[in-house]
Amino acid sequence: MIMLPIVAGQQGVLVINVFTVRPENQGALVDCIRDAGDPADIPGLVGMHLLRSEDGTRVINHMHWTSERAFRAATGSNPVIEATRARVTDLIDSRLPDPYEVVPLTR
Repeated sequence: MIMLPIVAGQQGVLVINVFTVRPENQGALVDCIRDAGDPADIPGLVGMHLLRSEDGTRVINHMHWTSERAFRAATGSNPVIEATRARVTDLIDSRLPDPYEVVPLTR
């Protein structure tokens, strides 16, 4: 089990991309995403985590954004993200992108 805490009172959206890859491409995909630059330089991106499966067939990119609007703005106009997306497309077999709203555990 992987637990990634969301700080109390913090809101936003999570964008979780599940990439299916051939084992020989898993390392290249991780490097591609890592080499895209410092996540702190992207407005609206609160945090990002990369997970890779032990069998080499999956990479999960888990991103916490301040809002869906911030996510759309960054991914729609950032040339670094655009170039990374093109390279990722060359490395993967399939992708399942899903945005999720962060729900506080306390009411």
